[in-house]
Amino acid sequence: MTNKIAIGFDYTHNNKLTMENNAFADFTQYLFDSSFQLGKIEAGITLDKLVKYDILIIGVPNLGPDLDPDEIKDLVTYVKNGGSLLIINDGGGDYENKNNLSELTKNFGISFNPDRLYDNKNFSTDNSHPIIKDFSNHFITRNIDKFVHSNGCTLKIDKSFEDEKIDINGIAYSSEFTSWHSYLNGDGWHDKSEQHLPIIGISHYHLGKVVAIGNLSIFSSLNKSYGIQAADNFKLVSNIISWLLNKAKSEDEQAAKPIYATVAMNQDLFYWIKDMINLGKWKNLEEVINYALRVTKIKMKEGNKNDQNG
Repeated sequence: MTNKIAIGFDYTHNNKLTMENNAFADFTQYLFDSSFQLGKIEAGITLDKLVKYDILIIGVPNLGPDLDPDEIKDLVTYVKNGGSLLIINDGGGDYENKNNLSELTKNFGISFNPDRLYDNKNFSTDNSHPIIKDFSNHFITRNIDKFVHSNGCTLKIDKSFEDEKIDINGIAYSSEFTSWHSYLNGDGWHDKSEQHLPIIGISHYHLGKVVAIGNLSIFSSLNKSYGIQAADNFKLVSNIISWLLNKAKSEDEQAAKPIYATVAMNQDLFYWIKDMINLGKWKNLEEVINYALRVTKIKMKEGNKNDQNG
């Protein structure tokens, strides 16, 4: 029986983000390199299938079939019982991508706006690739200076859903001064100067967690100016995965359960330790880091004792 962390991908709804799509090779490789067990949910989402995974990634369903009411019910139950969802939409929200993701995410106090975000000053290659610099203080945004939100939509955060077991927040926002969006209403598309719009939404829902983002390009390997290799995009993606995995159902479990964290390593040290792991000197990177931390902790304790005795 394996104790590996399992991450599932939705393959039921003609999703754009799949493991076989070369556009997302770097993201998929990051998950493989992190020793996660990856799998697919095909032919319908059910609770029996969901409970095999620590995280389910729903990456831009496109052109149907929609999530049906039973699938939405099972997804909500999955999160309530401790599962995690990463829900990704793209520019134009549900409307342009021909999906009904907001029917799912509204249960967690988040919905995707039918819009596209622009910024006339802070952008990568053009104003449809805004650079996001405005963050709330959160695990996901730690050590993030900026990321690129290319051709993406914004979110609506509905905190009226909150109670003692539900906490909903936006953690990244468009510029307060230079952003605007093109949005859809009953008679077509309209441009509006509107700032500080939510870009990433998170929800603690009972025992589980949800992250929603309206930007597929951040996971893409195709363009270094706005994809996963741009700015702090990779760091943001890895922070999201780490946060979704870091949850405990009790104080006892919190004390015993490992914390999954991402760290920036010196490249020479990283490739040296990979060689050592390949040679069988260490089992994996986790073992190396925990050993280094234990040694550091012991030496610091010895140093403190010497200082006191001196």
